[in-house]
Amino acid sequence: MSIVVEDFMSKLKKQTGKNQSVRNFTRQTRKIEKLSLNNPNTLGRYQVFPILSSVVDFPFISGKVKQIKVPRTMKDQATGEETQYEAWIHIPTHGFYQMKDMSGRGAVSSLTAEEDQLLTNLHTLWDELFNELDAKNHFSECNKFIRLKNYTLFSGYCLNFWKAGDTDNRVPTRQNFSALFMITTTSFMDAINGNIEDRSLMEGGSNDWIEKVYTNDLKGRDGFLLFSINKNSTSPGFIASAQHEYGRANVLSQYEIPKEDFEAGMEDPFELFLGWQASSQDADKPIGQRRLFNKKLMQETLEYMSNMLASVRASKAAGKSFEDTIEETRKIMFGSPADRLSAPAGTPQEAKPSQPAPQATQIDPLSGTQDFSGFNGNTQGTPSFATPDFSNPNPGFNPGDAPF
Repeated sequence: MSIVVEDFMSKLKKQTGKNQSVRNFTRQTRKIEKLSLNNPNTLGRYQVFPILSSVVDFPFISGKVKQIKVPRTMKDQATGEETQYEAWIHIPTHGFYQMKDMSGRGAVSSLTAEEDQLLTNLHTLWDELFNELDAKNHFSECNKFIRLKNYTLFSGYCLNFWKAGDTDNRVPTRQNFSALFMITTTSFMDAINGNIEDRSLMEGGSNDWIEKVYTNDLKGRDGFLLFSINKNSTSPGFIASAQHEYGRANVLSQYEIPKEDFEAGMEDPFELFLGWQASSQDADKPIGQRRLFNKKLMQETLEYMSNMLASVRASKAAGKSFEDTIEETRKIMFGSPADRLSAPAGTPQEAKPSQPAPQATQIDPLSGTQDFSGFNGNTQGTPSFATPDFSNPNPGFNPGDAPF
């Protein structure tokens, strides 16, 4: 980590302390929009007031999330009618599960010993299933139900959004909305880091400008973050750019982040990311001090993946082709309603069948240094993915914190 970024972190921690008086002790019914910046409708340029995470005292949380698609059933409490649909279940690395300690001075793991072991088992089983399918070499087929994504998460209030391809910069596509930004290109944090270095250099090595952009003030801001995510014109994937602007108080005085949005959880982007998949056991505690690990859902997911793995191995042992094995796996996925996971009642996100998230067109996100065996017979070597260390208050800028 460079001296400039270390100073940046120090500034942010001091700035976060100024905002400790604003805390929400109950989950609100208001929902913050989630934006996946990996499809044509969300690519473009954003002018944003970033929000600091109350957990890590830093806006950005980065890491890898393993995902498995499962069939689920939602029951209408009024009519008794059941609706079946698919949902991607998130299996984050251990480092995502952080909370403030009782003193509020630092971040500690929110996992109990039992939860920690269950999460370890989930990762191990996901790896075994991925390896058994040889998913790296059958990406297009397997990515429909098992995948690994890099995420950078942060909350912010968007002043203006210009959709990629729009030629009139005077007319934004959208304005004035709060959102959780979910970015899958690793070039984003490179762009943020690079512009911080450049800005500090222009300021003679001073980082006094930091608190003008990164703050949890709802109004009276002096700066903003301007970033863009677009398709890479020279290779598959996306490319990001970022710049920090400040000294604009006279222009920005007209903007104010709605208090109800801020209190709806913008201080914890990870909780927003999990949504209904987060445990509600600590709903009465302040944001940043909640245990979000959903033991029941994770246990059901473990059992579900066990059935899938058993089906894949049985098909391969019977000498079936890859295509037939995938078909057998799909049968497990779409079995009888009794075999499905039950959806939590009354979750707003499940009012209708959820649509799969648009697929990123990045270079194979499952590739890496792991050595995956072929599909026919050789099953040695389980893929191993690094775990980001979020005990470091800077999970975004330290290359060792983000395993990509």
